[in-house]
Amino acid sequence: MKLVFQPLHTDDIQSVSFLIKRVFTESVAPTLTKEGVSNFESGITPESIKERLLSGNTFIICKNKNTIVGVGEIRNKSHLNLLFVEPSMHKRGIGRKLLENLVSGVENDEITVNSALNAVKIYEKLGFKEKGKIDEIGGIKFQPMVYIK
Repeated sequence: MKLVFQPLHTDDIQSVSFLIKRVFTESVAPTLTKEGVSNFESGITPESIKERLLSGNTFIICKNKNTIVGVGEIRNKSHLNLLFVEPSMHKRGIGRKLLENLVSGVENDEITVNSALNAVKIYEKLGFKEKGKIDEIGGIKFQPMVYIK
């Protein structure tokens, strides 16, 4: 298995959108309200991803034999907006490596994330700490967290 980490190119946006939607539907959607699912899904369409990419958000993808198996996104130069890994590829360090690649391009000392409630433990393993109380926006409950470089 040869994993390649690289910036997202527009040619791969459709595949990235498909990966995020599939993993989200399996692991996160069951924890959200209908409104939350709808709001999240509106942000992972190919058009939405392309718009964010072209507006300067940083995306890193992981490929295994030309198949995208992971993706991460930093927005506003310091907020981890997305981190998704193909479930069959979990526990191989892909999420950690995606985060390392994303963090290396961030100038701020702190990186924030609004973690899905069922992903808090994963983010803690990656070095994030809880910051504040559980919140909800648009039907999406989340735990604010911070990573200090």
